[in-house]
Amino acid sequence: MTGRQTFWVIWAMAILPVAASLIMYFGGVGVPEGRTHNGDLVADGTQAGDLGLPSPDAEDPNWQVVLASTAECAPCGEFSKGLTNFHTAIGRERGRVSVAEVDAQQTVPGTPAIWVIDPLGNVVLKFDPAVNPTLILNDLKKLLRLSKVG
Repeated sequence: MTGRQTFWVIWAMAILPVAASLIMYFGGVGVPEGRTHNGDLVADGTQAGDLGLPSPDAEDPNWQVVLASTAECAPCGEFSKGLTNFHTAIGRERGRVSVAEVDAQQTVPGTPAIWVIDPLGNVVLKFDPAVNPTLILNDLKKLLRLSKVG
């Protein structure tokens, strides 16, 4: 290989990854569609108080899992029965999490749901009451592992 060919090979090795990343970023080609959370992400900065959900304690803020239930909601009753087991299943991080149950009629959506609230009072995730509690637990453990707050 001549010096000129070597020069162009080295330049191509540097330019091709940059060109590929620009095409992926601006063209959306090859970008994975997957997600790692199971609940519905509430990314608009909604505060718990705005939805009628309990806000974290100012003196000892914790993550909260709040079940907003109604008497007619059968999955809510099942989740409510296992609320203490759910808290125990969190494991060694359970001291950073509190669980609560409120009447769904007192919340702004007015529909049954399971909410995950961070220690700053931001609503992070919303789950359907019929969802498998293990999926909620997985999301919560991931949040606790990644968060230094609370």
